[in-house]
Amino acid sequence: MTCSSKIEDDPILPEGTLIRVNHYQENCTGFIQQKCYLVQEGDAIDTENWSLFYDEIEGFEFVPGFIYDLDVNIIERNPVPQDIGKYRYVLIQILSKKEVND
Repeated sequence: MTCSSKIEDDPILPEGTLIRVNHYQENCTGFIQQKCYLVQEGDAIDTENWSLFYDEIEGFEFVPGFIYDLDVNIIERNPVPQDIGKYRYVLIQILSKKEVND
């Protein structure tokens, strides 16, 4: 007799692109002085390498103090408006939200 059960710790697989957002933002300068997310994507996830992310993620409300794993759609803008990034980032779902204790 076999028995199967769902393991609660199974990771949720993203439908789009997995982006990890760090628990704080940094000052940065793109077209203007602004706050940027620090993100990891692809092979950079689970490393010490964080990149500045100048765009917004539509539908995502950032709260400092949490590291987020986000499932996002990356949509190419066509035509590309002036002074805006080539891509739109749209939240599909928050896969995890982990509090960071400093």
